[in-house]
Amino acid sequence: MTSISGETGDPGAGGVATDAAGTRRFSTRHATPWPQLAGLALLGAALGYAAKAPCRFGGAWLDGTQYAASCYSDVFPLYYRDGLDQGIVPYLDVPVEYPVLTGGLMHLLARSVSWLPDQLSRALGYFDVTALVLALCLGATVIGVGHLAGRGGLSGDGRAFDRRRALIAGAFTALAPAAVLTAYINWDLLAVALATGGLVAHAHRRPWLAGALIGLAVAAKFYPLLFLGPMFVLVARDVLRGRGSVGDFLRPLGGALIAWTAVNLPVALAAPQAWATFFRFSSERGADWGSVYYGLGGFGLFDTADLDRINTVGTGGLLLACVGIALLGLFARRRPPLEQLLFLVVAAFLITNKVWSPQFVLWLVPLAALAWPRWSRGWPALVVFGVWQLAEIGYVLGIWRHLMWSIDPATGLGFEGYAVLLFARLFSLLAVAVLIVVDCLSDGDSAS
Repeated sequence: MTSISGETGDPGAGGVATDAAGTRRFSTRHATPWPQLAGLALLGAALGYAAKAPCRFGGAWLDGTQYAASCYSDVFPLYYRDGLDQGIVPYLDVPVEYPVLTGGLMHLLARSVSWLPDQLSRALGYFDVTALVLALCLGATVIGVGHLAGRGGLSGDGRAFDRRRALIAGAFTALAPAAVLTAYINWDLLAVALATGGLVAHAHRRPWLAGALIGLAVAAKFYPLLFLGPMFVLVARDVLRGRGSVGDFLRPLGGALIAWTAVNLPVALAAPQAWATFFRFSSERGADWGSVYYGLGGFGLFDTADLDRINTVGTGGLLLACVGIALLGLFARRRPPLEQLLFLVVAAFLITNKVWSPQFVLWLVPLAALAWPRWSRGWPALVVFGVWQLAEIGYVLGIWRHLMWSIDPATGLGFEGYAVLLFARLFSLLAVAVLIVVDCLSDGDSAS
């Protein structure tokens, strides 16, 4: 028989096949531990739902104790705020602050519970069905990450499929405590799943499909647009060295543009002002709770009232970081793995951005699982990644206490304590980024 990779022979249970030249190769199709990865995703989804139990079943969304119980979610209040409880159609009837694929999902899920008997049961049912869809997105993400990690990353490392590596990466993606605590705060997992699917398609040399999935991810949350930068840099590196062609980038770019336009254009034509709300809101909003600007502003080191300055500093900082990442991708002696550059550019975006919501850790966790250092010793990476995750947990728990304090200064966590958690998250992520940069610059001859 012929496998998807052009191999011949029977792969058997172990996934080993023989090509036409008689060379034994490994078929990833039969090796990826799909049931185990799905089980890990199910466990992570269940734990994430359990974390919201004090709000979903204990009434904390209704009695004002959601911050104390650390179970806040945008899903429940936005059901009312955006008129979903009244059957209002996003964009056509009311502006929505999210890209159109997320707004469309919000509407469809609201319609799916419209048969429930009263407003409260519909609101709670809306959260439940949203959690179910996001759980499926988590499952797709975990399976995709596990598959990519087991095959040695997006480019593959030429070795037999590593089930242990696949399961570790999948477990980290599904069960990282910070990710569990933030899974159902917002709709981010939709974009995360689509972006991961794009990376899987890219790894299997399906450039148009890869681009289309990334384009759909951008239509859900804008951050996957950043993926195109590292993809272009590595194609440019290959072209400069006489390998590949510009088409290797133009094909996924074309797929992304087609998919994004197909989703956005009908809404933009039908309701141009409402469609533009996301872009206008992103430009006009100030320094949010989790940003470095908010932290510096609290100590009087940055004028958070100067929106133009915030936008200029944030955009300039991101551009400088992207230039550095591009130079790394172009001139490192060893071709950096795409997943490592993706992690770096998304981390740079969060560090320089004026919005750094707690659930944005979901953007990083799958990329971190794939970007694990290849050439560094194991224990420094474990320490750095572990400190980063502890800092993320501390921040996720701390932001709710700080919001309590902002409402009633007699309760919760004051600014100084919150700032410690904010900057701990910042510097721990910087440490992970430095570790990955060092790994990109290493000339190791074997993965570890």
